Amino acid sequence: HRIVGEHRGLGLMRGIELVKSKDSKEVAPEYVQRAMELCRDRGVLIGRGGMAANTIRIKPPYCIDKSDVAAILKALDESFAIIEKG
Repeated sequence: HRIVGEHRGLGLMRGIELVKSKDSKEVAPEYVQRAMELCRDRGVLIGRGGMAANTIRIKPPYCIDKSDVAAILKALDESFAIIEKG
């Protein structure tokens, strides 16, 4: 998605930095807030992090399985698509 500036992580913990433009890397904390709401509506809880509060933080439990990962990816994909449409 064009609003994803960077993806990083260690182990199961992942961070997805959201930006207004990949070229400018301008931070977009409002996108994170909207993504949190949209994902919650889809049954997925995500957190916020980063110095500019523009990073989605995902910290799943150790018992996560492939169907859980698929649900998270689907919720994020749908949420990012809605945000990109404006």
